Amino acid sequence: MAKICFIVGHGKSSKGGYDPGACFGGYEEFKIAKEIAKYAQEYYNKNYSEVADLMNYDGSIYLSDRIKKVNKCDYDFIAEFHLNAGGGTGTECFYSINDETGRKYAQAISKEIATAFGVRNRGAKTKVKNGSDYFGIIRQTKPTAVLIETLFIDSADINKIKTADGQKQCGETVAKIVAEVRGAKKKTATSTTATTGKNATVTKQYFKKYTGKSSSIVDGLVAIGVDHSFAYRKKIAAVNGIKVYVGTPTQNLKLLNLLKQGRLVKP
Repeated sequence: MAKICFIVGHGKSSKGGYDPGACFGGYEEFKIAKEIAKYAQEYYNKNYSEVADLMNYDGSIYLSDRIKKVNKCDYDFIAEFHLNAGGGTGTECFYSINDETGRKYAQAISKEIATAFGVRNRGAKTKVKNGSDYFGIIRQTKPTAVLIETLFIDSADINKIKTADGQKQCGETVAKIVAEVRGAKKKTATSTTATTGKNATVTKQYFKKYTGKSSSIVDGLVAIGVDHSFAYRKKIAAVNGIKVYVGTPTQNLKLLNLLKQGRLVKP
């Protein structure tokens, strides 16, 4: 069971429409934040022994529903990803006025992002209204929660995270520091060695077992933090006995069954 969750801010408005968050120069906060959060989850699940969930990647969950979902789960830490606006520069991270653990996460996250991108560290902060935390994702959820304002969308900061490489760097930076603060154990690869000749051996490594209920190989790969693109699934299929992978239901079911058994070989 996942103990942490990376959440994408915005996506669905209170009236049911699309909420892009802050926008500038053709860029939308939600679309960039979702990729950063995805890369954070993928890196975390690939490299550490505990599981991180990803929430609201498709933008279908409004804030109040995100809060309800969080409170139904057994998370002890959540982070919601955003981009800042207002023409400034740098990174900052908000935490609850009542949570010393949250302050430690927020301090570490803002420091690491600032270092990774060479920007101002605006620091760990609280935002209060009428004596309570301002942000609902912090105020109304049970676990330690932080809200990450990664970089500014409406300044030169955007040039650092407008590309997939920049988004990946940001997501992985967050994943690494969250793991460090938590003391998460690094994952050791599951492998078997088979002798194929007098002096030759072939080592097979397997993906982490998928324990979810979805009947989709894409959902299964996303859940364990693995690239789910068609190109990568084709590579997976090739080393698992499917020579000509075109994504048919039969082929995908075979891959999914292997994944659920913990026997899906890595390419």
